[in-house]
Amino acid sequence: MVGPDKMRISWITEDDVTPIVKYGTSSGNYGSSATGTTSSYDYLWYKSGKIHQVVIGPLNSSTTYYYVCGADSTQEFSFKTTPSQLPIKFVVIGDLGQTEWTNSTLQHISASNYDMLLLPGDLSYADFVQPLWDSFGRLVEPLASSRPWMVTQGNHEVEKIPVVHDQSFTAYNARWHMPFEQSGSESNLYYSFDTRVYQDQANDCGPIYITIGDGGNREGLASKYDEPQASISVFREASFGHGQLEIMNATHAQWTWHRNDDDVAIAADSVWLTTLSSNPACKV
Repeated sequence: MVGPDKMRISWITEDDVTPIVKYGTSSGNYGSSATGTTSSYDYLWYKSGKIHQVVIGPLNSSTTYYYVCGADSTQEFSFKTTPSQLPIKFVVIGDLGQTEWTNSTLQHISASNYDMLLLPGDLSYADFVQPLWDSFGRLVEPLASSRPWMVTQGNHEVEKIPVVHDQSFTAYNARWHMPFEQSGSESNLYYSFDTRVYQDQANDCGPIYITIGDGGNREGLASKYDEPQASISVFREASFGHGQLEIMNATHAQWTWHRNDDDVAIAADSVWLTTLSSNPACKV
């Protein structure tokens, strides 16, 4: 997403083509179009394809748009814009990679009804092997072309080699352009937000953090846990899966976790979250 009513469409070709996207609200009829930019990058002996990025809009909320990438392309894609009012549902995955477990995670997600996907770090697990960025793009294309994807970088995106390649996040910045400009940032790596200061004590009025990193990467499942088991570690299980965060209204949201081992798309665990404004003790 780019702002409240625009989307960025990205794709890669081997040859130079005009970076144009034609789009409309009915299949095969593209009454609107937009042009964008083309770039590429070098990494050691690897040279990327032509990376095209086009921002389209303004778009209506909760609407399916059909689009083609390139002036002469006939391959049609479609995506649905996010709703302007609650509820809204996010799929959340971390440490995705590109393994058989990754594919299982993506299959489970494709069976879900959601509005946006969040991937907070560690995308392709290319780890310096640049063709793996290309295979990752092909792997996620069915999902990334149909819903907004908002991602952030992790340690596996650094790909800095002293002396030989001293620039960090080269592939990530070239391929996954996030709307950092809209938050006043000067870098694709950073977004701005406000949060309370950590005080090393339990605080019923503090933020709730959800950590997830079980998308299916090649590092495998957790095999060791801290012992003895702390009181705050309620349940332990080594499984791949994904989370879903549904904002129901202005005060309530539900987080569910979906396990790949389950053949059907059911929630293996869930928790309700309420805003601080609903707690009288948190009034400021």
